Amino acid sequence: MKAAWDWHLPRETETEQRELVEFVDGCGFDTLIINNPTHTMLSRGRELGLKVVAIVKPPTADDLSEPDPESRQRMLPVEEELAGTLARGVPRGYQECSFRWYPLFQSAELLCFESPVARELLETRVREALQRANGIAFDGFGFRNHYACFCPRCEEMRTNREKRGEDLSDVEVLTATSEDSLINLSTHIYDFAKAINPDAVVTNHLWPPFRPNPYYGHRLKLDYCSQTISWFYRPVWSLARVELEAKEMKQREDPETNRFVPFIGLHDRPGMVRPPERINEELAIARRYGDGNLVFCTLSAVKAHSEIRKVLQDALKKD
Repeated sequence: MKAAWDWHLPRETETEQRELVEFVDGCGFDTLIINNPTHTMLSRGRELGLKVVAIVKPPTADDLSEPDPESRQRMLPVEEELAGTLARGVPRGYQECSFRWYPLFQSAELLCFESPVARELLETRVREALQRANGIAFDGFGFRNHYACFCPRCEEMRTNREKRGEDLSDVEVLTATSEDSLINLSTHIYDFAKAINPDAVVTNHLWPPFRPNPYYGHRLKLDYCSQTISWFYRPVWSLARVELEAKEMKQREDPETNRFVPFIGLHDRPGMVRPPERINEELAIARRYGDGNLVFCTLSAVKAHSEIRKVLQDALKKD
């Protein structure tokens, strides 16, 4: 899979939708991953031999027609207070200016992945996506505090695990239960999607990070697990660090569970566009460890900078 993951290129009209698919194909990709793909995109992709995959995000509290406190992820009270303070007082550009890869807390109020209500909403979302796409790509599946949910259901799961008599500390019980929750959800949705369409692509972007084990992606039941080797925001990792990440993820790969796919993120914002020489080095690392697989996100910089587009086209041809 050589996929372009895009948020920004225009696609309001059918002409723009066809042009978007054609641009992706012209860059050398074989897959477009995008929010709310249209039948026009799917039809043009079919003509070009390019798959169109729909982004699927986890259900949030806003998705409920009626309030359901029992279905929501809960953080510790002190975390809820901190999150509220940050929501009221964070200056514009705080994430970039404070050199944070990701915020302290996810701003959206997520539903707990163990909740039947959340799973039913997610199944509906997957079913609808597969009606207009060749597959699905999970994005944003994680915990608001990046490590655990403290709703009554999750607390009970940890209590039951402690009763098993495993030789685990309280911290180990908490992190193992959280990680298992992410794994079990992926398996459930993978099986659900494949039951609808056995040929559907089921992939993801491993985001947000899971603090206790950033390298848990090899356990997720998917066709492809895209994991970040180079991110949007500064400070830019050294190329040695980029290769270290790719090598670590590749070493953990279990082909029976999923295939590791290097994810390279590039923003078109001023000060964030890395030079084509740098992108070329990152793509070389992706080739060494990705077995020809790649996710590149987003296309706005590729569209705006012909030098970067040429580097990307040349790299994809080599694969």
